This record gives sequence, structure tokens and C-alpha cells, in this order.
Amino acid sequence: MILDSQEKRPADLAQIPPDLPIVLAGPTGSGKSRLALELAQRLNGELICADSRQVYVGMTIGTASPTRAQKRLVPHHGYNVQDPARGYDVARFVQEADRIVREVRARGRLPILVGGTGLYLRVWRIGLDSAPDADNALRARLRQELLRHGPCWLHDRLRNIDPPTARRIDPQDSVRVVRALEIHERTGEKPSVVRPDWRVRPGRVRARWLLLRVGKEELNERIARRAHWMVGEALVEEACALRRRLGDSHPLTRTMGYEEALAWSDGRLSRQQALERVIIRHRQYAKRQRTWFNAEPWWAAERLC
Repeated sequence: MILDSQEKRPADLAQIPPDLPIVLAGPTGSGKSRLALELAQRLNGELICADSRQVYVGMTIGTASPTRAQKRLVPHHGYNVQDPARGYDVARFVQEADRIVREVRARGRLPILVGGTGLYLRVWRIGLDSAPDADNALRARLRQELLRHGPCWLHDRLRNIDPPTARRIDPQDSVRVVRALEIHERTGEKPSVVRPDWRVRPGRVRARWLLLRVGKEELNERIARRAHWMVGEALVEEACALRRRLGDSHPLTRTMGYEEALAWSDGRLSRQQALERVIIRHRQYAKRQRTWFNAEPWWAAERLC
């Protein structure tokens, strides 16, 4: 189901069956958290984090995680609980989401997965592929090459190995580029061979899938308002604490909002410059999310219901 209005209320969604988990997805700033909270209150639900940054301890302001007041209204699971120094990946998310869904349903309540990390939701729906587990030593070496040569150099290397995979990955998406190169080095195969087309894989879960869609202009305005709220001394303190724990080169310190807050703290950007960059990066991210979700076969997910 696609919701075209960010003002949709649970009363308008009476057709949602109470016996299936709900997945609420959409781009950043679209109003997922607010709608999810209202759904949970109306439908006796509990919320499960499906966001690759909101899972981490110490990343609350910069990820617009649910507030303490919101968490008191309904149970929340998986928000700001993972140690950022230990990392988190899609395999861990699937494992945790499966466990929490079972526990919530055993209590007679409705699981509601909420987030904009499309990869997490896709893999939860269709399952993991046959790619090898992460190799920490290999990944560390590839990240050093990324720091030394830059993302475009690493993406060019992937394009020479596997053009179809390179075409599907943005050159600036260093996490996915590194993962693709890691798969190649560990298996000797092209990532496109190891990871077959996900569109033809059957679903592994039954759920009601809701995609929250907001017009581009309104979404841009929402993102700007959120950025003005976000960019302040508290975000700088949060970003500096993250850097002290992880170091300058860790990917989490380059998360949108945090990287700009650190540049402001270091005097490399003014507050206004940091704010403008945060807005731009969030709008770019929202565009990538819209593209991702538009490519998802929502009709197939609905058919699973």
C-alpha cells in the first residue's frame, strides 16, 4: 500500500489486518516515526527499528531517533542499543528483527517495523544471499585504500571487475563498494554472480507493507526544518563524543549531520555552512531512498499477505 499524504491518520487505515506485522517505510523526513507511533497506539503495536544509524548508542540527535517521551508511549525495540565500535549489519538486523517480531506476537501485540534503510527491509523480506560473511581484516584494508585513493578510485576498480554491480552502486556509496570488492576477493567471483537478482527471489515473511510518500517540495521543506532543529551545540557534543570513541576515519563519523558538526566544531565550517550542507545531504539521501523504494516490487510484497 502506498500512502501519498503525510497527513494520513490511523483512522484512514482501518483496513490493515491486525494479524500481520506492519512494515512502514519511506524517505527521511516523510513522517514515518509520527505515523508509526499513532499506528502502534491504535493497533496495540510495538515499534521495531529498521534504520542503520538509529540502532547505535550515542547517535540520537543526528539520526532523529525517537525521544524518551515517545518511547514511554509505546514499546520501542532496537533504537540506540548497539555499540558503535562493534558495528551492525543487515544479517544482524534480520536476526534481531525475526526474534523481536516473534516476541511481540507472543505477547499478543502487533510488530511494526519502521525505517528508511531499504536494504534492511528488502533482506528481511527475501532473506540473505549466499555472499560470504564479513572479513574484518580485508574490510579494514579496503577502507584504508578508500581513505588513500578516494571513493571514485575504488568504484573504478569495481567497474573493471563487475560492470553490472558498479552500475547499481553510487560511486559515493563506499559501504556497498567495499562490500562488493570484499565479496570478489573472498570468492573469486563477480558480486553479480554471487548475489543473483533479488527481484525473482520469493519472500520469506508475511507482512503488510506501507510506503509513505510525500511530494518533493514538501519533503524538502520538512528536511530543512529538521536540519534547523538538529544542527546545534547538542549535535556537536554528540558528534565529538562519537569521534573520541571511534576515531576520525570511522565511517560512522562521516554520517550526514555528524561530519558537518565535526567540521563546525573544528572551525572548518561555520554553523550556517554546516546547516546548508546537512540540508543538501539529507535531500540527496531522500532522493536515493525514493529511487530505491520506487524500484521495490511492492505488489509482490502485498501478494505475500
